[in-house]
Amino acid sequence: MPRLQFFIGLLGIMVACQSKPKQETETTSTTATASVDSAALLAKRPAAGAPRSASDRLVRSLYFEHNKTENPFREKKDRGLVDQFFAKPTADLIWNDAQKSSGKVNRTKTNLLFNAPDDAIKKMWVEPAAVAGTRAVVYVTFENKGKPEEIKIDLQQVAGRWRITDMLYPNRKQLTELLR
Repeated sequence: MPRLQFFIGLLGIMVACQSKPKQETETTSTTATASVDSAALLAKRPAAGAPRSASDRLVRSLYFEHNKTENPFREKKDRGLVDQFFAKPTADLIWNDAQKSSGKVNRTKTNLLFNAPDDAIKKMWVEPAAVAGTRAVVYVTFENKGKPEEIKIDLQQVAGRWRITDMLYPNRKQLTELLR
């Protein structure tokens, strides 16, 4: 009888020891797959009814609340509005260009939210974000002089908050390109 209990106990220990390496192996392979899929997640556009995230809410705030009255691209006195929406390298470019008497972009004629004149823009919509880890992509669609166009906005999570790193306009130009 003591031998039987000994063998049952030994068998239980062997089974317990065997399950841990298998779990670690599964976790490692799952993590590797998730990091490979990150680029694919950003390239895939979410459906129109997809849930909203903090990243696309930031973009919605920029376009719907700050488009006309407090546009960060037209701000010359308080950098706080620029820093509220843009990552530091991009915010630096925007702020430095705004401080020049004749910046590279005529901000009175061109709204850099669209890279087009204000009066030409109609029917704007901010789509749900494609989020992968600390990066996200949001598309903004609008009509420019009656033609449908879209802007691709790249975001990065910085200190737990989403910030815009770049914008790709319909003419394939990037915001950071225009301001350099």
